[in-house]
Amino acid sequence: MTERWYFDHNAATPVRPEVLERFLEVEQRALGNSASLHAEGRAARAVLEEARAEIAVALDVAPDEVIFVGSGTEANNAIVEGLGDRDAKVLLADVEHPSVTEAAARRGVVRWPVDASGAAVPALPEELCGLVCLVHAQSEVGTLQPVEAAAEVATALGVPLHVDASQSLGRVDVSAALRLAAAVTFSGHKLGAPKGGAVLVLRRRAQAAFTALLVGGGHERGLRAGTPSPALAAATARAVTLAALERAARARAMLAERSAFLEGVAACAPRVVTPLANALPNTVMLGFPAVDGRLLLPALDLAGVAASHGSACSSGAPTPPPVLRAMGLTEDEARRCVRFSFGGGSPADARRGGERVAEVVARLSAR
Repeated sequence: MTERWYFDHNAATPVRPEVLERFLEVEQRALGNSASLHAEGRAARAVLEEARAEIAVALDVAPDEVIFVGSGTEANNAIVEGLGDRDAKVLLADVEHPSVTEAAARRGVVRWPVDASGAAVPALPEELCGLVCLVHAQSEVGTLQPVEAAAEVATALGVPLHVDASQSLGRVDVSAALRLAAAVTFSGHKLGAPKGGAVLVLRRRAQAAFTALLVGGGHERGLRAGTPSPALAAATARAVTLAALERAARARAMLAERSAFLEGVAACAPRVVTPLANALPNTVMLGFPAVDGRLLLPALDLAGVAASHGSACSSGAPTPPPVLRAMGLTEDEARRCVRFSFGGGSPADARRGGERVAEVVARLSAR
């Protein structure tokens, strides 16, 4: 069997054993609907509220500010569709996940510029805006974004700030985003939780002005209709707690793995697009001047290396991630880029994986 290297943790990271154990334990015993009034329903409700309280402690927010949703995409859609003046445009940059940009397009968009490092450049807009969005860490190149500067613009405009921190928890500090933003998105499957569970932190000051995306029930105090899964909530809570407690150690391990990978891949002299000094510790976008990334990715897969061209939600798109063009890369340069993202595994394995990448690049370049 071909040895495999999984370098796509920004798309999904494996479920932690203790998180899976928690999921299975709750799924087997909390069989009721948390909205039901009988004993089984009350038991499910108790598990749900315990999970909510656990997340609140880990993130230092109030329990009633924690909303369970089905995905980071749902959370982002809900905020863009339902927070701020919906007759006014959304202020953002070409650093956002498609779940923000495509939802914002329905309201109209005003764009900040993006610098060569992949960071938005916040400034007061000339047009009326009803919501400010800024991702915490850009998912394709990993650049950490100026959340504080975005918050200053939002305050000056008198509008809410939304921060998508799906890639950040357990990797970098998210306390500033939680302090400054009206809403913050976290995605469970980036943390080691099962897919299908995510958390939207909606601060009390913003809840009265929020219009729910999903309606048809009183779940989540009317902020998100739909029966929540106690097992997913409990598992996500465990993953959030572990991510918060282990952030420094995880970051060191991810950085060590990324560094070893870069040593291994250096033989093919790739262009390092990611600004390594101000980015997620687990992410690197590399450009391969002699190889189109769309050809390289399937070749890497056959050679045992899982990587991506960018966000998994737009990986099938015919064009490269918009952030690369916004950073100043040409269309051709952007097409030759591949993202590698790590989970803190063995540096020795990562170095071998990097060497395998270099071998594949050399083989394709010789054609």
